[in-house]
Amino acid sequence: MSDAAVATTGDSGVRLRGSDRIGTSALVHTAQAVAAEALRVAFREVRARVADDGRGALAVEITAPLALPVLGSHALPDEPVVAAAHRARGTIAERFRTITGRQVARVTVTFASSVVDTPRRVR
Repeated sequence: MSDAAVATTGDSGVRLRGSDRIGTSALVHTAQAVAAEALRVAFREVRARVADDGRGALAVEITAPLALPVLGSHALPDEPVVAAAHRARGTIAERFRTITGRQVARVTVTFASSVVDTPRRVR
């Protein structure tokens, strides 16, 4: 039996057999939360799909709006859309791997709409 399948509990050193799994819905919600943070959009605006790539790693597909600066403010986005998507894909893969411990083989980001990134006032 491998060390991964046997866990020790507390100070008593009791060894327990079993396994730990992260359910599909937990993986999807984690991908949504990580993507919402990386893309600076609301969690409810993000859709995620997580699938096994057939080689033990995960493929993550994200559909979210593109956050744009306030129209008429003459402010340009910090970076081009393609660069923002590329940066977000890397951030999503790394944060997802850190949180779940699962390897991510591919992240696909699709911007399906856009939202105005309104600055929030500090109270």
